[in-house]
Amino acid sequence: MIRIGIIEDNLDFRTELVFHLQRTGFDIAFESDGRDVDLQISKGDCDIVLLDLTLPHEDGLDIARRLRNRHPHIGIVILTERNTQEDRIGGLRQGADAYFGKPVDMRELIATIETIHRRLHRNTEKKPPRKSWSLDRRELKLTSPQGKSIPLSVNELKLLEALGTAQGSPVSRKALAAAIGCPGEDFDERRLEVTFSRLRQKIESIAQDADLIRAARGLGYLLATNLDIR
Repeated sequence: MIRIGIIEDNLDFRTELVFHLQRTGFDIAFESDGRDVDLQISKGDCDIVLLDLTLPHEDGLDIARRLRNRHPHIGIVILTERNTQEDRIGGLRQGADAYFGKPVDMRELIATIETIHRRLHRNTEKKPPRKSWSLDRRELKLTSPQGKSIPLSVNELKLLEALGTAQGSPVSRKALAAAIGCPGEDFDERRLEVTFSRLRQKIESIAQDADLIRAARGLGYLLATNLDIR
């Protein structure tokens, strides 16, 4: 049975989705208005998430990106009133498997859910679980998914820990500077950039094509993949 998670703040539309999905034979794993999404996902198995973008507590694109980074085997279907070409391209680039503008044709949605589930199930059978980067705080080292490790300075460790704790969301430069001991008026952007530059060089020494740390324009930095912090 396909288990569906629904992230939609419009109660009437959410109720309509539940009705059609349950009538088709799908199981509803959870319903959410955008709050506690990560907690809902962690509570049980979920095959596919139906996600609105215009939510009161968090932008749906941020949720899509985080879900794709942390749960690569979950299908993501966006259902939204934001239906320009740029919106659709942005949603697909953030990790969505399909993008629907409202109003939604339920027959097409159900067919899409079934198609995505078949593809994901087939890929899960063929591929071993994907390993993630890991951060060892006690030994001050970062290990790639291929098992190669690099030693870290205390400041490099603190930066990675701050980014990893944010779970794919951008962390401001000031917050990162504070993490390495430069809070408030003592904020030293140059010191921060030098530390990031050295850290990236170390990462490239064990994984040349790695895109682990990304700059979020006007916001700060983020991790582009999941980081297992030990």
